[in-house]
Amino acid sequence: MKKMDEMDRDIQLRSEEWGYKTALLGLCGWTVFNIYQSITKGIELEMLPCLILCLSISVQGFAQTAMKRNMIAGDEEYKEPNKLVQGVILAVVTVIVVLAVGVYFFQKA
Repeated sequence: MKKMDEMDRDIQLRSEEWGYKTALLGLCGWTVFNIYQSITKGIELEMLPCLILCLSISVQGFAQTAMKRNMIAGDEEYKEPNKLVQGVILAVVTVIVVLAVGVYFFQKA
């Protein structure tokens, strides 16, 4: 009975992986299409698919880093800096810099 539970869990994880990859591929296509239309036809760029794409990739990266950190917590053999905190700080600093540059260019125009 234990093998069925593991097999069901493996099937569930694989199906979620395929769904996640399909959603990311769709968002990438949507973003590239919007950029193409914005450049060629002058249509206003939609930021929603780009923001969803960035959010989903960021959440996956942070979750993976947090899970790795929890797995090696308390182990004397593995001593790493806290990459999760570094990643969050880097993301916050990046957002602040992008917003500052954007505000600067909007005020200049």
